[in-house]
Amino acid sequence: MSPVIALHEDLQKRLEEYRSTRGFSPVKWIEHKCAALNEYMASHGLKVCVTSVSGGIDSAVVLALCSRAMRMPNSPIVRNVGICQPICSSAWALARGRENIQSCGALEVIVDQTELHKQLSRIVETAVGIDGQNFARGQLRSYMRTPVAYYVAQLYSQEGNAAIVMGTGNMDEDGYLAYFCKAGDGVVDVQLISDLHKSEVFLVAQELGVPANTLQASPSADLWEGQTDEEELGFPYDFVELYTGWCLQLSDEERQSFLHSLSSDARQQYEKYKDACENTHRRNAHKLRGPINL
Repeated sequence: MSPVIALHEDLQKRLEEYRSTRGFSPVKWIEHKCAALNEYMASHGLKVCVTSVSGGIDSAVVLALCSRAMRMPNSPIVRNVGICQPICSSAWALARGRENIQSCGALEVIVDQTELHKQLSRIVETAVGIDGQNFARGQLRSYMRTPVAYYVAQLYSQEGNAAIVMGTGNMDEDGYLAYFCKAGDGVVDVQLISDLHKSEVFLVAQELGVPANTLQASPSADLWEGQTDEEELGFPYDFVELYTGWCLQLSDEERQSFLHSLSSDARQQYEKYKDACENTHRRNAHKLRGPINL
């Protein structure tokens, strides 16, 4: 799989213009989001936040936001729980996940389902008569983490501390690409970072003090050794931000003018990344619509 080439300078210039117009302030956003979370928790009688922690930047930010909200005056949150669920996972994923939990003072829960995954996949494959390939077994890993997160939430609720499962999807990956597992990390109660571009997630992470091991790592779903999200997708997250935040908002006339303003190399890269981006969106769009009622 070929490394993804960063945005051409022509496209990078447009991206910086868009970011300037957006004027994102991580400090103001954090304050607003934590207040909104506390208000929601209080109005619904909720006391515990449960987050599946992967070792990636998104879950680290959500967990840290819950901790920040919990420390605010009169917060209804009494527990902030981070769950690490290694299933045939790389060592770095668990190490980073635990570091992220400890750095923000959350409660650590580790549930290793590796052997259960091996047993369950084998049982199902034998019953169906089909051997599962890497992608199918990888999806099962995500499926299996969902009931654990909700069971942890149920256990806290059972003890009188009503709990919810927090989502970790951002605007680029989940909002447009639908780059998530429909019955896995797509099943949550509340999304905190769905209004953030991936670049903004990193800015918030810096402000919240997310550990450097996570901040400096290339985003990866840990699907295989050395896998990175951008290489799998075939385009950088910066392009998704540019395309969804700026290009899709243009009129047809404005878009044509923009394309004509690009150098040949920049236009070629734009078309290549646009096609790959749109293909991913179309392929995954069913995840954004929910069940189809016929």
